[in-house]
Amino acid sequence: MRITYVLAFLVIVLTLSSQTVPREQVGPQPDGSFLLNSGWHLRPAGNQLPLDTFPMSCVLSKDGKFLVVMNGGFNPPSLSVIDTAAQREVGRTPVSDAWLGMTFSPDGRTLWVSGGSRAAIYEFAFGSDGSLKPGRTFTLVEHPARQDFLGDLAISPDGRLLYAADIFHDSVLVVNPQSGRVIDRFKTGRRPYRIVFQPTGASFFVTSWADGTLQRFQTSNGSLMNTVRLGPHPTDIVWSDRKPKAPEGDDETESAAPPWTARLFVSAANTNNVYVLGVGESDITKIETINIAMTPRQPLGMTPSALATSPDQKTLYVVCSDANAVAVADIGERQTRVEGFVPVGWYPTAARVLADGTLVVINGKGARSYPNPQGPNPSLFQYGRDQYVAHIQTGTASFIAHLNDESLRQYTKTALANSPYDDAKLDPLPAPPGNPIPATPGDASPIKHVIYIVKENRSWDQVLGDMGKGNCDPSLVLFGEKATPNQHKLARDFVLLDNFYVNADVSADGHNWSTAAIANDYVVKMWPSNYAGRRQVYDFEGGEPAALPPAAYLWTNAAQHGVTMRNYGHWVENLDKAAPDGTQVEKVYDPVLAHVTNMKFRSFDLDYPDVDRAKVFLDDLAGFERSSEMPQLILMRLGNDHTFGVRYGELSPFALVADNDYAVGMIVEAISKSPFWASTAIFIVEDDSQNGPDHVDSHRSPAFVISPYTRTGAVDSTLYNTTSVLRTMELILGLNPMTHYDGGATPMYAAFAKDPVLRPWQAEQPRTSLKERNPMPPPGAKPSGDEAMEFREADENDDDALNAVLWRAIRKTEPPVPVESYFSR
Repeated sequence: MRITYVLAFLVIVLTLSSQTVPREQVGPQPDGSFLLNSGWHLRPAGNQLPLDTFPMSCVLSKDGKFLVVMNGGFNPPSLSVIDTAAQREVGRTPVSDAWLGMTFSPDGRTLWVSGGSRAAIYEFAFGSDGSLKPGRTFTLVEHPARQDFLGDLAISPDGRLLYAADIFHDSVLVVNPQSGRVIDRFKTGRRPYRIVFQPTGASFFVTSWADGTLQRFQTSNGSLMNTVRLGPHPTDIVWSDRKPKAPEGDDETESAAPPWTARLFVSAANTNNVYVLGVGESDITKIETINIAMTPRQPLGMTPSALATSPDQKTLYVVCSDANAVAVADIGERQTRVEGFVPVGWYPTAARVLADGTLVVINGKGARSYPNPQGPNPSLFQYGRDQYVAHIQTGTASFIAHLNDESLRQYTKTALANSPYDDAKLDPLPAPPGNPIPATPGDASPIKHVIYIVKENRSWDQVLGDMGKGNCDPSLVLFGEKATPNQHKLARDFVLLDNFYVNADVSADGHNWSTAAIANDYVVKMWPSNYAGRRQVYDFEGGEPAALPPAAYLWTNAAQHGVTMRNYGHWVENLDKAAPDGTQVEKVYDPVLAHVTNMKFRSFDLDYPDVDRAKVFLDDLAGFERSSEMPQLILMRLGNDHTFGVRYGELSPFALVADNDYAVGMIVEAISKSPFWASTAIFIVEDDSQNGPDHVDSHRSPAFVISPYTRTGAVDSTLYNTTSVLRTMELILGLNPMTHYDGGATPMYAAFAKDPVLRPWQAEQPRTSLKERNPMPPPGAKPSGDEAMEFREADENDDDALNAVLWRAIRKTEPPVPVESYFSR
């Protein structure tokens, strides 16, 4: 009888333990929130007013009745005029280009708007009814070059002169609004971001996006008065001439009075801080740092990028772009108190406070994303803009009623609950017993070597929709098993991840998310203009100082912890033609990578085979075997799955995808037959999924975890994203999280097993010719749509248009409309 009870108990335990954990699906949640692919929830406070793509700045009319919002994203730029009392948009005016800068004349009758890549200032007459009537255009550069780009605008308090940030020439232009001509130029720090005048007009202040400084200039002659070094990426500035209340018991005697007469509040987007400066007649003093992190140990990532104050200047509002929140601080006394947080929309960019205390927050990516259940529409060659993620992801304005103690307390609870990060995730994690992934960074693990491969732009169903298991849709396959036999075999032989999402929209932010666990505010604010074809510079993968992320990159993190590395293709510039000794790389943009980069490994270049890249690595691997030492972290870029589309004479999409697939197979096979196999894990991701066909969401993407310790033949449906891969690698290598995104990410414990399977793996030979080229179209054929596309860099084209070309060429039908789930990024 006792044996029977024991057996019955064991049956119950086994039955319960075998029950499937409810799938955590991205999208709308039972509590009314929206789960993002980053793992964060959205529960924005207040009323949400729809706007256009990436609204990024706003300015109040002089009477406070209207708020003008600049929509500066992928869609053609425009100015939305909002009736603040009715909380509705009363007009939308197009503008040739616009980026950040707007300012009203002192009488409020004229609005000037910065022209971004057009290097111009646009003038509008502003009516008492909120109407905008286009006026003159001040062409500051007759024929704008690649580096001509205007940002912020300010008008001198007397209304006589306009000051414009000439971002990439590191200067401020002085413009006479009567003539529209540049009459002076002042040199600033690198990448001037915000310009703010002292109310008397005697001096003005400029933040330097790249140098981490605030500079003060004398208005009369542009001479530099002060330079104050702050934290990385100073952005917004708020002037306050309200004298804060003295501490209790202080009689505010002359000796106790501060040596400054006003305060400046400066946000620094690559920190979790706002800096408070005391301004005297001729000097500036640091007097306080406001930490707006949500928890005591929170890594970087709040991205405080904009500021606003209440009309009485007693309350400071800090826009935290990467926390989807606004921090609220009491600045009415000498010592600031952070009182709480207000949950807002996705990636807030600006805020203003109305006379009645209503807080208006501009959300760059809105309150949700949008479903497209039929898959992507790579359709007509009008750039496919009706379906492109950068087109449909529009912003909002949140109108939040005057805060009181109770409402702020409730909002703070919600804002904290929205974040997947908490400080407990920096303590030992609940790793399953015997799992090879440590519970704490640097704990013992049988995995000693990590190989991290980043590929280009494919979505899950595009590649794995014909798997026959997992959450797949075979009707959306473009590059199925015939083109990608190795990736299919890897998914079967190791672990199939069918609920994996990239954090990025495009390659510009994708390569940053893949290597830094964030895309900083420079990247987020600049890439839409580049992808829309307005700004012609792609500077998001090394070389641009303002694009440096808060904690630098994975390789920086590794170097600081003494991890040995080898780099293949990241953050390098190719030679036009290989040198006689086989050198392919002209320049390495990051000094940390410079001494660990294989200079014979060519970075993104679709004319150069990924198979040849794999051979370069295999040559190194042979050397590792001879020395019995392999670097702990190997970084590699294999991008030929991007394809040329069907452009005549170029390698066909199938050839390029098959080339990429075989290169992956060659690398895995070689590692599995090497002495390092028993101590290696290979992680393979796409930098982004570029709105490709997928029935769940356009950001669902193929990812692979390959190791003797991965669960053989299993399907892991845990919700993972790009930062989950980074967090897992960090745990293995003994690295701390870089931002709160990887700090809060789910480690990939469920993809691994306790006991290794050490058998070597055999690559599949290509089933498609690697030399197949696109044929000449027949006479009179309709253009394919890729004739004018550029392929020198990964994302010089509208990728939805490229997907359209691929779909029509491969499937011989018009493509389905795209899929965007509620969480989509």
